[in-house]
Amino acid sequence: MRSLPDIERVNTATSAGSAVRAVVKSCNSVAASYESNTNIQHEGDRSDSIYIVKSGWVFSYRVLADGQRQILYLHKPGDIAGFPGLCSEHALCSIRSLGDCVLYPIPKTVFTSSTFLTPPIASYFMRKSAEMQSVLMRTLMAVSRMGARDRIIWLLLMMHDRIGGGPGREEIELPLNQTEIGDLVGLTNVSVSKTLCQLSAEGMIERRGSVIHLRKRMEMQRLVGYEPVDFTWDILVSSNDHSRTGTDEKPVREAETIGSSSGSQTSVRALDRVSDN
Repeated sequence: MRSLPDIERVNTATSAGSAVRAVVKSCNSVAASYESNTNIQHEGDRSDSIYIVKSGWVFSYRVLADGQRQILYLHKPGDIAGFPGLCSEHALCSIRSLGDCVLYPIPKTVFTSSTFLTPPIASYFMRKSAEMQSVLMRTLMAVSRMGARDRIIWLLLMMHDRIGGGPGREEIELPLNQTEIGDLVGLTNVSVSKTLCQLSAEGMIERRGSVIHLRKRMEMQRLVGYEPVDFTWDILVSSNDHSRTGTDEKPVREAETIGSSSGSQTSVRALDRVSDN
């Protein structure tokens, strides 16, 4: 998992990345660390901030009237969580950490000010908004029109693109367990397990715990009509960090100031394993 470098230690970056880092630092944002499975924001609560994900994965979700959970979006490092809350005084969805993560909270009053939204900043957030809309459109098509098998294939391909896979990188490490996969694509835990077993038996994928090797990625793309998406990582993410799992800071219960660093490293939570059993 790639993660945002500490503000103080950034030497080179694109103009957009430099501008975002500088404005986050200037507004005295505090990098808050959250442990795995922590609710960062609750649906319906007063919403005063949006969040830039520094490291780890978080997801936005809503709970339906019958108690079922629908995961709406997975946020990776560099993404904005809580963005829909800009149009409401109250949070439109809840935000929860998938593993240990670090977020930069940006007050809404700061985010909407003319001093914050300079051209490079506006350009960056417009791109992130476009990426989010692209994912949401594809998710809607998959959930509403595809069967269980095709939904799982679609999800694996989308995660391959979002995690930063390419022609020479056919492995992905899912930050989701089977229940969370089901909550994202509208399937039961049993259906997810059976479908993964089916794809494994067909030779489409090979599983080693949470790591999945896409053995026939091109054929999978053809089966579901998937068109690869180029999600740029290096606007805010260090180009030297090629790891796809873990965070660069030790998770703590209390917030830490931007620019501080910890000498130790820790990995993202021990994921629930997706087994063949």
